[in-house]
Order: sequence, then C-alpha cells, then structure tokens
Amino acid sequence: MPSPIEAVMVGAGNRGTLAYGAYARRLPWDLRFVAVAEPNDERRLRFASEHGIPPERQFRSWQELAERPQLAPALVNATMDRDHYPSTIAFLEAGYHVLLEKPMATTPEHCIALVETAQRHGRLLQIAHVLRYAPFFRTIYDLVHSGRLGEIVSLDWRENLSYYHFAHSFIRGNWANTERTSPMILTKCCHDLDLLVWILDRPCERLASFGSLTHFTPAKAPPGVPDRCLDGCPITDECPYFAPRIYLVTAHGGAFQHAVSPDPSPEAILEALRTGPYGRCVYHCDNTAVDHQVVLMEFAGQLAVSLTMQGCSHVEGRTVRIDGTRATLLANESRREIVVVDHATGDSETIRLGPPLGGHGGGDLGLIRAFVRAVRGERSDVLTSAQQAVESHLLAFAAEEARLTRTVVGLPAFRNRIGVSHVVASD
Repeated sequence: MPSPIEAVMVGAGNRGTLAYGAYARRLPWDLRFVAVAEPNDERRLRFASEHGIPPERQFRSWQELAERPQLAPALVNATMDRDHYPSTIAFLEAGYHVLLEKPMATTPEHCIALVETAQRHGRLLQIAHVLRYAPFFRTIYDLVHSGRLGEIVSLDWRENLSYYHFAHSFIRGNWANTERTSPMILTKCCHDLDLLVWILDRPCERLASFGSLTHFTPAKAPPGVPDRCLDGCPITDECPYFAPRIYLVTAHGGAFQHAVSPDPSPEAILEALRTGPYGRCVYHCDNTAVDHQVVLMEFAGQLAVSLTMQGCSHVEGRTVRIDGTRATLLANESRREIVVVDHATGDSETIRLGPPLGGHGGGDLGLIRAFVRAVRGERSDVLTSAQQAVESHLLAFAAEEARLTRTVVGLPAFRNRIGVSHVVASD
C-alpha cells in the first residue's frame, strides 16, 4: 500500500473541515493533512487537533503559509472567493498541486491566469466542481451520451435552492454581498453551468439573463421587526426565516450549524445568533445577491437551454427536463429519481439511485479521491481540471453581463474580448 499523500489545508471552514478533513480522518492511509492555515483561532485549533498538526505548522493566514518553503506536495484551497486567485497563484508558484474550491476566481482574466500559471509550472490544478462525480448527474450524462434520447432539442434546468439554505448562505452568510464575494450566478450556479457544459459537450453561442433581488430588502420587512431575530421579533411564530427555529428546532439547520458556531451545543448556537451574522433578520442584512435569476442559452446546433435559480424552494434539489427526438428525461435530485419516457412506445423507465455516500450526492468523495490519485500521477479520473472549468465560469461572467446590461451576449465575441480561446481547448 502506498504512503498517504501529505497535504496542507488552507481554510478550515465547513468545506475544509467537513468534506476534505473528514475524508482524511476516515482514510488516513490515503490522505494526511500536515499543516493548516485559518484566520479563525477556534477553527484552526480544532482542525489541528483533529489531524495532529503541531503548532509550528499552524498559520493564521494563507500569506503566512505562502512565505514558508513548501510543506507537502498537495494543498486544498478552501478560502473565500476573492482570496482564490492570489493565494492559488502563490501556492502554484511555491510548488503545490492544488485542489481549489469553486469559483476558481472572480474575474475571467484571473481564471485564465490560473490555468496559465498551472501549465507553466507543471502543476495539477483541480477545481471543486464536485457534481461531475455525483452518481445522479453521472447517470444523466451517461443517458444523454448513450443516444437513448436521440438528438437533444430542448433542456430545462432548475436550481431549486431551499429557503433556509438561501437565507443561510446568500442573505446572512458569506455569499450575501456581491461586493465581498461574487455574483450568485457564479458562486452558486457555476456548478449548474459546469454540468450543462459537461453533459452537452458543445459550446454555448449566445445567452441572455434576467434576475434581481426582489424580496429580502428593508422595504419588504413586516412592521415592527427588529434587526435581529432574538431582539423581540413580533412574528417569530409565522416567519419561516426565524433563525433559532432553523438552527435549533428543524432538521434543516444541522448542516449549517458549524458555520454558526464550532461548538454545536444549543447554548453556543443561541449566543452566536444573538451576536453573529446568522441571527440577523433576513430583511435587515447587507445582502445584494439576487434571489432569482434565469439564463437563456443557445448552444451549438440551435439547442435551446434554460437555467433557473431561485431561493424560495420548499425542498433542496435540482430538477431537469431534457427533450430529445426519441425520448424525454425527467430528473429530480431531491428524490434521486430519473424517468425516461420513450416517444415511440410510450414506455417509461424509472431509475432510483440509492442514498449517496458523503456530501453533494456522493460527489465530495469522488472529487477528493480523484485529486489524491492525480497527485500520485493517476490523472485519468480528473473530470474537473482548471482548463475544463474555464468554460462554465465564462458562461457565468457572460450571464451576469447580460443581466446587468439587458443585452444578448454573443459568446464567440465575449471569448475573444477577454483572450480566453487559447485555454478552453481540451486538456
């Protein structure tokens, strides 16, 4: 059995701790974290304790780590969006192979620079588009590419974000304010755009986009509601966004409690809600992310595709309809169910997938396993290289331009304008 791949964790938040850190704890013979950089003292110390990292290999910032000689062959970069580009450039130049959280960067020019830097230094740069590894979406990919649906005529893709997830991440949380992070179509839907690029395997030629922030604003606040949920809100029984209910009463908040407080006790959660960002009223935050957006795309071959993102769903999960000349595919991620209806016979087949292993429908496990193998030199399982990821990021940037300018954006001209054509070719 080979020795475990040694790696450095940069950013010990939810993803760093609960996805990648958990993998190393479960499979210590495959991956071992030997250093950590994290500005939050409690999270840094907890991660270090869980992985046996000595004090001299615990850093308060990615910059402090980058100043040191290379500590391991691999590095996981789970920092915030606007830190992705400068930190990854530094780590690639320092000699690390990098697994980088999405979005890879917040401008198209920085995406290109990351690809070029990785190529120039001969480093692996893998992007955390985990859903390519999820069995549910791999099944859709296989059905489309088998030819069973015939020629694809139309595709409707919906990213149904649950109301409590949207409130946690995009009203109260880290991705609420686009000036601090990046637009919703990039931070959340680069997953969806990546899946469309992967499944359709053809270029997008033009797109338009519409969307805005319509509900979660001070103007929509009910009368008398305070700035914080625990400051005597008069509508606690009827408000679905009442923070203590989400994080302490319903099952919905369990996945997000780590972001609220590293200490999961009810007392610690309540104290964090009294003082921290996750206890704010959803109508009195500094959020600017859209709460709904539609992207209309035309791919090569005059294939019409619609992508809808909305943050008020009763249940989390994407729904997909693909109409082909021979059959129609209907997929529901939350039910883990795919139905194929044959046009000639009227017969339908229902494919039900079992419970996934790990987060993102099993995609987390496939992603980190592929990265570890790639660092060892076995790169056939890498589905999400930086070069492959550029195209879906490009669509997100073009969609945001289309939304803001209310124009139809032609992708060939957009690609030429930012000089991206030389990095989107096949690996």
